[in-house]
Amino acid sequence: MSEILAVQIVGIFAVMFLGIVIVVMWFTHSNSKIESNKEIKKKQIDVIDRHFNDMVRIECPYCKTLYSSNINECPGCGANTKKIVFPNLPE
Repeated sequence: MSEILAVQIVGIFAVMFLGIVIVVMWFTHSNSKIESNKEIKKKQIDVIDRHFNDMVRIECPYCKTLYSSNINECPGCGANTKKIVFPNLPE
């Protein structure tokens, strides 16, 4: 009788241990998946920013030279002011 009770107690603890291990493994797997999704999203935003910066041109208010938004000053006159040029939309 006491042997059966001891086996049942050991069985209960074994099942509890396996349940805890499964929950911990599931949590770490889902957490790593969330982290990888964050990294993918960050890389996508970096690519979009890079392409956007390649498309945007800045007009120098002094010499009217168009230059890339990655450059801090006008290559024509050296002025460091920026004015973003948007295309004219038809009314």
